[in-house]
Amino acid sequence: MLLEVLSRYARATGKDSLWVSTQHAKLSRAGKRAVWRPVESVVTLPRRLRLPRPIDARNGASATTVDAYWGSHTIWQGPFLSKAASLRYIEELTDGRPLKRRLAGLHGPHVSKVVLDYGCGPGNDLAGFAEFSGAREIIGVDISRRALDMARARVSWHAKPGTKFRFIQVADSRVSLPIETGYVDYIQSLGVLMCTSDCVQILTELARVLKPAGEIRIMLYNADSVHVQLTVGYEWRLRNGQRPDLTPEQLFEQTADLGAPTMVATRPPQVAAWCEQAGLRSEFLGGYFVPGEIEACRRLLEEARREPRLTVPQRAFVDGLSFDQEGYPIYRGLPAGLSAMYRLTHTS
Repeated sequence: MLLEVLSRYARATGKDSLWVSTQHAKLSRAGKRAVWRPVESVVTLPRRLRLPRPIDARNGASATTVDAYWGSHTIWQGPFLSKAASLRYIEELTDGRPLKRRLAGLHGPHVSKVVLDYGCGPGNDLAGFAEFSGAREIIGVDISRRALDMARARVSWHAKPGTKFRFIQVADSRVSLPIETGYVDYIQSLGVLMCTSDCVQILTELARVLKPAGEIRIMLYNADSVHVQLTVGYEWRLRNGQRPDLTPEQLFEQTADLGAPTMVATRPPQVAAWCEQAGLRSEFLGGYFVPGEIEACRRLLEEARREPRLTVPQRAFVDGLSFDQEGYPIYRGLPAGLSAMYRLTHTS
């Protein structure tokens, strides 16, 4: 019913199918959240009372469009009304994306270590770290108070005696963590930094709290990926005629994450420059794949190679793409998934 109403409105106002799918996803998520979040809140209340409340570390910083957007567009896939339901989604979110567990190093082990998840959202990986990592302290950081409240509910199913938890709300424009220098052993930030107003200042602060021998794993959207260059750049843009005036990267950035105000499709040299400014060294590990991405590559690759309207970077990508022995699409020797993983360490 909702999809039909949106489609009729789009036809009457000249909106395209991308607008319809984006609005349908936003409204469907909002409706589900309105119905089920109160139920989840009641069910998890006794467990949540054992966990600390979020710390407000915004320090009076002015809210940006990024704060406003993610404060109201938290991606929540609940309800999680039992530990079993939470564990099933951890498995789906991790192993349902080929190579994610391997490249992202989920979820440890980090026995007796301090782990921090920057941009923890509704707590998907905080729950995984609580259940599997063996960490002595787990810290979740996000710009959205609503996301942190969801994360507390999610983690409550997995919190174990002796593990300390902290939930910290920060501001997009000025990140200052109430954590001592060199305190954290391992930091994760998956799918966050390319959505922020100033990723270098965030990386600088993460470098400050990281131990000298510590490690950071970040995931950023990969410009040289099957999704950006074939699905968005060829199928949507050229074959379906949806904004052929844009480059693959531009079309992806305008449509990713339901139209987030800030979005960047990255390549390793750009990421290396960001990290260098923050005093970090980066190693590109390749990109893990979102659901359907490998199948799209098999379906579209040969057809795209015959297309004369590809951009120069797009042509280089499709001509350089191949499959490894496991059947994964690879580009320049590494997996060519949308979710580019980087391992960061201190430069000295």
